[in-house]
Amino acid sequence: MRLLLHCCCGPCSLEVAEHFRSVGHEVTAWFFNPNIHPPEELARRQETMVEAARAAGLSLQQERTALGLAEFLLWLARNRGRRCRACYRLRLEEAAREARALGCEAFSTTLTISPYQDLEAIREVGESAAKAAGVRFLWADLREHYHTSAQRARELDLYRQNYCGCVFSLLERAERRARRAIEKGRRCAS
Repeated sequence: MRLLLHCCCGPCSLEVAEHFRSVGHEVTAWFFNPNIHPPEELARRQETMVEAARAAGLSLQQERTALGLAEFLLWLARNRGRRCRACYRLRLEEAAREARALGCEAFSTTLTISPYQDLEAIREVGESAAKAAGVRFLWADLREHYHTSAQRARELDLYRQNYCGCVFSLLERAERRARRAIEKGRRCAS
């Protein structure tokens, strides 16, 4: 079956693509992540996706349209609810449409390898997007392959990000770091 694989990043794509190939699918990678901020981070992740696709022997489709930060935030505002679910919806609905446009029978996402993502929400959103687009959503809990994928990325010297990509996760990461620094300062002062 021809499968369009929505890729959140290069490192995660390695083992997920291998999984779907191992069960007989012809995998085409597709990078569409308008949530990633700032633009320099998006460019770095796009370059890494190209490197990962080359290393894995994957055909890579580039996104047709890009949203800027303002458009992404407006999209989230119009689609009230938990922001991660809204972000999954944005990316997976577009992946389903892209799969249909490319003549793929199904689509999936590398998001299911991450222990940091809400897999049940991804499943629900993916199935809804598939139904609307008239393609299948292939869901698999691949979290057990996360560490193998990270190790493989290190061996290939691929950039590995330390936040999901959105401005909110970037701010949350900065807040966690600031809290740790404050706590460390308190311990040193006592």
